[in-house]
Amino acid sequence: MNMNDFSPIYWSAPYQKEVLAKVIGINKHEVKVDKALFYPSGGGQLSDLGLIVYQQQDIKVIGIEKREDGNWLQIDSVGDSGLEEGMEVLLQLDWDRRYSFMKSHSSQHLISHVLKRLFDIETLKANFDDEKIDIEVSRNLSEAEISEVLQESNQLINEGAEVISLIVDKDEYKNKYRDVARGKVSNENTVRLIQLGEGEGYDLTCCGGVHVKNLSEIKGIFLDTFKGNSLKFFIDKHGIDSVNRQRILMINLEEITAKKGEKLVEMLKNKLNEGKILQEGNLSLLKMVFSEIAYRSQEINGNKIVFFNLPEIDRQALQSAARELEKGFLIVVLGRNDILYFISTNGELSAKKINDIIIEKTGSKGGGNKGFAQVNVKNIENPLSLVKEVLTMFN
Repeated sequence: MNMNDFSPIYWSAPYQKEVLAKVIGINKHEVKVDKALFYPSGGGQLSDLGLIVYQQQDIKVIGIEKREDGNWLQIDSVGDSGLEEGMEVLLQLDWDRRYSFMKSHSSQHLISHVLKRLFDIETLKANFDDEKIDIEVSRNLSEAEISEVLQESNQLINEGAEVISLIVDKDEYKNKYRDVARGKVSNENTVRLIQLGEGEGYDLTCCGGVHVKNLSEIKGIFLDTFKGNSLKFFIDKHGIDSVNRQRILMINLEEITAKKGEKLVEMLKNKLNEGKILQEGNLSLLKMVFSEIAYRSQEINGNKIVFFNLPEIDRQALQSAARELEKGFLIVVLGRNDILYFISTNGELSAKKINDIIIEKTGSKGGGNKGFAQVNVKNIENPLSLVKEVLTMFN
């Protein structure tokens, strides 16, 4: 028995763009048909989109949901569409979206294979979008390791390799493939595997997604960002455009700083370190100033208020220093970038209420909670005087 005879079209013929099908179910804004052209969402891959065409009407397919009784196509409308069970319709695939996902998914398999082979790193989770890949792996990688992964992956793309779909029953999977496949073990009755490379191949894993026929269809894998064990990549045009934008940025920085390559990176790291030292110094100074608020406070309607004009202080420093504040005060700080901050250690005087009145009076943007709030006062003349006026409203 050939298992491909019973497989969905998106497995057996992923390059097929349309097919005639019969409507076999209608449920509010959903339709079920007898042909599985559209891939449902799952395995980190978004669903296909497309059209149902009949009687010169185009009905948009806006999602596909896989259920026990089959795949249901989510559409714009059913009530006034004229669709009925038994009707023959033409299904048309959004090919650009499908092909983008095919290339992204195959690229992810390749990256995961290289990570495993070079560094014994497992792929924990993967998600795909239009020529974009997000991967979470079993440990953090260094810059050098990521560079090696990209170099090896793109070399394999340049060499080209068949991407082969294998569809087997659970017994054949258990006896022949389970112990040699990378990744999670399948418990399905029908198991679909993707193999990279001809013959025995060099990577094999269970997968229900859509893939290209050959890795050479991918025009390159490019790093977007990495942080901890999370890696983001672009492929094809998105990747090329991103690399070009980054290179233009580097050229501009090189012209401004008269530094190139690694010397530019070293200079920027030093500047960032200087900024960190300055921030730590600001925090220490702020804690010292806050330790003397009892001597700096004034009373307005019986409430103890302290005003500061500290143009080098930001939100992070204020929140860190505020942890050591005495109880029973409202601290008002005009900080960096014309942001006015309210810190309340007085349970009867809400920072948010005061902030909301300032926002209402001026139309400025801001927000916060009972203990800490902020508002942009860039276009307000003498904001501290306005605060004093508002505070007279509170007993």
